[in-house]
Amino acid sequence: MRLSIAGLLLTGVLAASAMCAFADTVYPDRRVLVPYQSVAAAEGLWALRYNPAALAADEDWQMYLAHTYSDSDLAGNDLIYVGRSGFAFGIEWLGSGGEADARHHTLAWGGEIKDRIYLGTSYRWVTSDDALENKAHFWTYSLMVRPGEHLSLGARLENANHMPYVGERTNAVYTYSAALNLFDERIVLGADFYQVTKQRLEDGNYHLTAGWEIVDGLTVFGDYGDKGLPIYGETVQHHKFGLGVQLNLAEMMLSSYNAFDRDGEFFRGSLAAGSFRERHRTVITPRKEVADFLLGGSPTERPQPRFFLFPGPGRTMKSSPH
Repeated sequence: MRLSIAGLLLTGVLAASAMCAFADTVYPDRRVLVPYQSVAAAEGLWALRYNPAALAADEDWQMYLAHTYSDSDLAGNDLIYVGRSGFAFGIEWLGSGGEADARHHTLAWGGEIKDRIYLGTSYRWVTSDDALENKAHFWTYSLMVRPGEHLSLGARLENANHMPYVGERTNAVYTYSAALNLFDERIVLGADFYQVTKQRLEDGNYHLTAGWEIVDGLTVFGDYGDKGLPIYGETVQHHKFGLGVQLNLAEMMLSSYNAFDRDGEFFRGSLAAGSFRERHRTVITPRKEVADFLLGGSPTERPQPRFFLFPGPGRTMKSSPH
């Protein structure tokens, strides 16, 4: 079964590659801003955005919420991602800042086809008040290989179906990635190189990312792109670099991320929260039990109350995602 799915994915990649010669246009793709992850180092539900194959590496139940803002009143766009055991689904609500209202839906799958070799795919479709954007849909295929404890490799093909825009087929985006995981995932370094259809290899662009878990549960991270690709529907706006911080509270994650444009000016920011069943390294060690003392003098134990979908204590510790 897994080999059959892998064969279908590879067939899709080859078919998409065969159409490359007919695409010239970049599709202006607006999305909710989320912390950047390298294709090779993608973890958690952000893998739905950056590398669907990585979903297979984590069987935990998870839910992430994120909100994008661009000014002090925090008005912006929102998303919710949910997933478990290699499957994930996401919805993004767009329409802030005078943009047309739109909703992006993404369904993704990732599976391990051989030891430490993962394949994934996602399908995203758009409903929008903008006639040019309405009914747009995108296929993504991805591969991730983790040959050792400290090294991860990845590849991704976005817009494999060359979504038509203004009567023309648009460019697919090819990404090749490598990442290092050091000191028990305390430091994660990633590098992505990408090019679009018909672009020469030497004209491609790169994106670098790094994360450092300073103490248990507290991670600072950042990313830098030399040129980037047009995002948020603006053909001249390129995401240049971003900075963020993530806080883990056992089964809950909080993060803040800010992106800056090519001139170093604040561009957009995002706030995110997540919930998962398995415990991660945490800055606060929760109490595992509370004793109730009855009149008879015999203590009974009850679980600590759940908070924000906390599934309760007693799970195995797990390193935090970056």
